[in-house]
Amino acid sequence: MVVSHGRKVSSAQGNGDRCPFVPGRGILPPYLAGRALHQRAGRDLLNKVQNGVTIESDLVLWGPRGTGKTAMLHWLAAEARQRNIEVVSLASADLKTNEELVARISGPPRWSERLASVSWRGLQWKARDRTPDFLDHVLLRRVRRAPLALLIDEAHTLDPLVGRTILSTVQRLAGMDTPLLTVLAGTPGLPDQLRKMQATFWERNRILTFNRLGDRDASDAVRIPFEAAGRSITSEALEQAVSESQGYPFFLQVWGKALWDRGEQASSEVTGSDVEPARAKFEARRDEFYGHRYDELDALGLLPAATAVAAAFRDELELHSTAIDRILESMLSQEGRSCDRDSVATIRRQLVAVGFIWSPRIGLGGRYVPGIPSLMDFVRRSAPGD
Repeated sequence: MVVSHGRKVSSAQGNGDRCPFVPGRGILPPYLAGRALHQRAGRDLLNKVQNGVTIESDLVLWGPRGTGKTAMLHWLAAEARQRNIEVVSLASADLKTNEELVARISGPPRWSERLASVSWRGLQWKARDRTPDFLDHVLLRRVRRAPLALLIDEAHTLDPLVGRTILSTVQRLAGMDTPLLTVLAGTPGLPDQLRKMQATFWERNRILTFNRLGDRDASDAVRIPFEAAGRSITSEALEQAVSESQGYPFFLQVWGKALWDRGEQASSEVTGSDVEPARAKFEARRDEFYGHRYDELDALGLLPAATAVAAAFRDELELHSTAIDRILESMLSQEGRSCDRDSVATIRRQLVAVGFIWSPRIGLGGRYVPGIPSLMDFVRRSAPGD
């Protein structure tokens, strides 16, 4: 049995009849590699909530798609339940209005009908219709029953009014020493969306960045589940998978599944000779994923900008915002479009919002890196005229 920074990985998870790798579902992987600091921060806050200690900040999980934010939410939910902390998991798609927000948090009608009144720290609320102000009432009623973790995925698409209600309510309740932890998870577009909510205090929260994994952590993400299942993978096969995944957690899961399936067809040990047959399976899934991303860029009118930026990244690991802006200004000028400062900044923000580029440091300007380097290769190869 292997311990994944607090999560056990049992050999029963895979004995030749069950693949431990499930790419694309956003579920907790068999081994959550490279997130020890994130898990330490989450445990610290959950322990405080469990013990009724006022937490100094909530959590913001931030990074490109496929880097493990949703998996981390699942990990936090499991850790919370182990501490008898109630969990409310929400997705922004379910929260189009404040009324929907209150309804989702208040729970089934039979339970919420009992919310006749509640008091906390000398303050009292009476049940009313499910208005935004009633969210205070609902949350306080729930935390009186048990400490609460409120987990919100895809927060970068939250309606600004709904998001403002959530953040403002949580901020008010923080001043009442409520045992409540709120976690927002989103893509690189999340900071801009949070600013639209006009709740600047979010910047004082604990912000955990999700990036690609280093070689050692990427190797562990594939190797440890194999070993936990009583199977082996040679260093040659492992190095190929790690190299071609570029440390991208989603691709590591895709490679893991492709190699696992190949091993089942051949023998219990995956070797270098299994890499080529597995690669065909990996590349098919990768290119399908990239095809969707390419179509997204095209639908948003960002394909010319993405192609120009991808060309600049051909020989660069990172580019400063001023270099990105010059590239976009030149692209707009060549197309006969307005290339003023606001137009350029808008396109750069759009490329960040879809995760094509991003700056791991939250703030204005800074240095940008590709969300996934090989996606830029795909865009360059697929762009019209290439």
